[in-house]
Amino acid sequence: MKYLLLTIFTTNIIFYSFLLLKPNGDSFYFLIAQDNNLSDVFEILEEKEIFFPKIIKSIFVVTGTDQKIYQGNYQINKDDSVYEIFKKIYFGKIVLKKFIVSEGSQTRNLFSNELLATYCEQEKLMPCNLEGLVMPDTYFFDREEEIIEILKIATKSQEKKIDLAWQQRNKDLFKYSKYDLLIIASMLEKESCVNERNKISGVIQNRLKKNMLLQIDSTTIYGLKDFNGDLKKHHLRDSSLYNTYMHKGLPPGPISNPSFNSLMAAGQPSSHDFFYFVAKGECSHVFSTNYEDHLRAVQKYQLRK
Repeated sequence: MKYLLLTIFTTNIIFYSFLLLKPNGDSFYFLIAQDNNLSDVFEILEEKEIFFPKIIKSIFVVTGTDQKIYQGNYQINKDDSVYEIFKKIYFGKIVLKKFIVSEGSQTRNLFSNELLATYCEQEKLMPCNLEGLVMPDTYFFDREEEIIEILKIATKSQEKKIDLAWQQRNKDLFKYSKYDLLIIASMLEKESCVNERNKISGVIQNRLKKNMLLQIDSTTIYGLKDFNGDLKKHHLRDSSLYNTYMHKGLPPGPISNPSFNSLMAAGQPSSHDFFYFVAKGECSHVFSTNYEDHLRAVQKYQLRK
């Protein structure tokens, strides 16, 4: 009886110490990888001077949790007790990471060439060009291996948005292909704010109909190999097919990942007689029907800055 009471007392002391004990040190993250087992986890934590009593370790084994530890990143806060750390691991309370695809972002800057090549191989996509095909949104993941799954979700979602914009296009005003719609939308995303996209879309359509050079800065910039943010006259003579100062028609592909708003504006251009526009301030442009008026607007809003 004495030994039983001693055992119960000792167990209670261990358990309550476990509940209250807080490790010394700063907050940190640690990763439970696919091939990690329970011993690996305890070893990682013990390196941080976080120790679990044997009786607590046995809970993982008895409940079978040692065979199904949830993979991912775990955050250990400075004020977490050992018991709180135990709960995080036992219940798989991982920390999700954010992956943000901004409107107007460029696929080539979001993902490595290796990952894009792997995706294209898996999806049997040739040529491997995903520019414009990744839907802008915030995605969440816990393991680096899931980035390619995010890419699959984002491309499928963007395809649906493109199809919807194509179905709702103004067939009387938009006479081009679905891929052309995507290209124009990617240009609108870089050239304008929401309130003027349909109007600028109309300018692009008017110039295409007249077989005029589009002369869009953002397409030209996309084709430059080295660009430091300052577009110069010599850039406008670059031989890239994206240089719409040198080559007529649309560029050969999208230049950004457009929002749904830009996709809709591409397929629903405003009907007007404007052929020119120049920025006069944030999210605002001056539109002109002839070159002389356009030059005056350039002189007023650009050259006098």
